[in-house]
Amino acid sequence: MRIALEFYGGTALVLVIVVIAGRRLRRPGAPKGPTWRNIVLGAILFVVAGALYTLPPHNIIFAVLAMLLGCGFFVIGIATLGGGNFGYFGALAAGMAAIPWVMTPTPLLLSHVGRPMTCHVRGYRGTGVKSFTADCPDGHSHDLSSGDYKHFPNGQVQLIVDPRNVLPAEFAGPLHVTTKVVASILCLLGASGIVAAAAVSNRRRRGNVPHVANPGYSSGP
Repeated sequence: MRIALEFYGGTALVLVIVVIAGRRLRRPGAPKGPTWRNIVLGAILFVVAGALYTLPPHNIIFAVLAMLLGCGFFVIGIATLGGGNFGYFGALAAGMAAIPWVMTPTPLLLSHVGRPMTCHVRGYRGTGVKSFTADCPDGHSHDLSSGDYKHFPNGQVQLIVDPRNVLPAEFAGPLHVTTKVVASILCLLGASGIVAAAAVSNRRRRGNVPHVANPGYSSGP
């Protein structure tokens, strides 16, 4: 219940902040207001989201909220900078810029410092589970979840854990580090390209970019 309140309450707060910050986009004419400040703030929030997920206490809810808020500011900044359809391109850029900070740091760091360990699934009753707590021989416990139901022979699971218990544990097996790093770099390059295109569009139009809601027509504030 507490987790649900944190998530939905936090999401509502994020939406209020984004609506207030993006009020300039609802005004007729070329959107005006801070551009690079919003884009940089969004990028900083992406890094914060990655840190909240990767480092203790690995608060996934706060990481998601930070990412959502970062996406909001990132989109507002790009939409204000480029105008017109850059509101849609900004949403695409925000997704590409946000995902790498959560997808890549943990497997990348675990590939260097992690070690395999056989842990006991707490309270396992022989049926498939999606979320569970694994108790490891080093005295640490790890909360994990999976997209599908998993079965554990003898109630045991193979994990890759950080000996210092800083990084979240992951299921043993290929971490696909190279694939994730390359994908992350491509995503960041794609997001940077959209930001650069918005800046070029703004410069060519000398700041008089089309209205964001509808490039050809504005219905008013």
